[in-house]
Amino acid sequence: VWGTAEPGSRVKVTLDGEPVFAAADEQGRWKTQLPAHPAAEGLTMTLEADGSELVFTDVSVGEVWIAGGQSNMEFYLGYEMHFEEVKNAFSSTKVRFFDVPEAACEEMLRDRAYPNEGFWRSATKADLPYFSAVGFYFARNLQEDLGVPVGIIGCNWGGTPASAWMDPEKLTGTAGEVWIREYERATADVDMNQFVETFRRNPANDRTNMLKNRFNDEIMRVGFSREKQKLAVTVMSPPPFYYERRPGGLYETMLLKIVPYSIRGVIWYQGETDGDFHPEAYTEVFSAMIQNWRDLWGENFPFLFTQLAPFEEWLTCFGTNYGIVRECQDTVSRQVPNTWMATTGDVGMQWDIHPKDKQPVGERLAFLARGHVYGESLLCDAPEAVSAVRDGDSVTVTFRHAQGLQIEGAELQAVSAEGDCSVALTDAEVRQDTLVIHGAGDADVIALGAAMYYEVNLYNAAHIPAKPFRLRVE
Repeated sequence: VWGTAEPGSRVKVTLDGEPVFAAADEQGRWKTQLPAHPAAEGLTMTLEADGSELVFTDVSVGEVWIAGGQSNMEFYLGYEMHFEEVKNAFSSTKVRFFDVPEAACEEMLRDRAYPNEGFWRSATKADLPYFSAVGFYFARNLQEDLGVPVGIIGCNWGGTPASAWMDPEKLTGTAGEVWIREYERATADVDMNQFVETFRRNPANDRTNMLKNRFNDEIMRVGFSREKQKLAVTVMSPPPFYYERRPGGLYETMLLKIVPYSIRGVIWYQGETDGDFHPEAYTEVFSAMIQNWRDLWGENFPFLFTQLAPFEEWLTCFGTNYGIVRECQDTVSRQVPNTWMATTGDVGMQWDIHPKDKQPVGERLAFLARGHVYGESLLCDAPEAVSAVRDGDSVTVTFRHAQGLQIEGAELQAVSAEGDCSVALTDAEVRQDTLVIHGAGDADVIALGAAMYYEVNLYNAAHIPAKPFRLRVE
């Protein structure tokens, strides 16, 4: 718990009858840590200093996770395809959500009120539309399983690269330096004071009520038709650089605002913008960003993230390089300790970068948390191909995490071959934890998810789709 008071003040914080104390420094800043407390609801926290008192009621103690990333994490439950069903069937104060105000510069925080961000919401009919859809489904699944309150801190902004969410110094010496060099070139002849003044006064940069933004509402709720997308592209005139995309920008104006709030871990959905610009740098940038966040909190907390969904084209975004980002994400999940990746090969949309079905995404992240963080014995990882062996006219692909491996539908989808057999392969059968692909005997390489847009229909018993793979046939 932290805040401000008169410099030198003695601050008393009491939660559930247990007081702790802090002293405000010369700038009036103070911070203290509450003692461990069992999960609970309906508590009261009192803060006292200099004869003044603040009382917070309806305080919960439970599991807290950060929901970070770009627009697919920001994507409101109010836009999600199951919203009406959720709104009418679910209401609970055990699931809560806090959105960090979206400000690209400190001036925006001073200029504007943020009536819809910066405070805790409960999962009631009035507040549910404002929840991150992925964050909500993650929290609901976790809360129902653990039986304790779950709070989500939304710290996200659409269209932002990973480099915007980290200390730019951490990009030095990595492939991510390209973001710094690019930003320096773009701003070399820019009067930054004038730019910030123009930026902060531009109504298009007002992020205080995104549910009331007509443009945002249209592209998120139903998505632009292909014809409307082409029209929109012709009238879009982006500036030479995006202020919220600058290296370290949102790290400074959003992430640092919530350090060192006690968290269990992070769920993350991001990478689309990196795919549009510098996909080759993503492994190093994303790995450095995760370490940067862990250093800030001083702990190696779990970091669960979502692999990019299949996608081809939307406005000025193209899925051309998303396969590279998916490979980078898979590499990070294998190389960076205490990280796990959820797959989305069955819930993408070919002409929309914002898939409307976020329930599987949030629940798969929750499965990973339950299995790897909370120690529950359940199948939570995606089927992962480990080898491809030729057997006459067939190729046998062996998987791990493949209990109950099954093909949904009459034919296998999204699998292709390279070599003399450069065709999509649909004739296949499952034998325990292996997939036998017929007619692939001449293939040099077998791949799943090689196209920009594809639909995986190979699942394990937990209905988790197989990860994209590319294997040389032995």
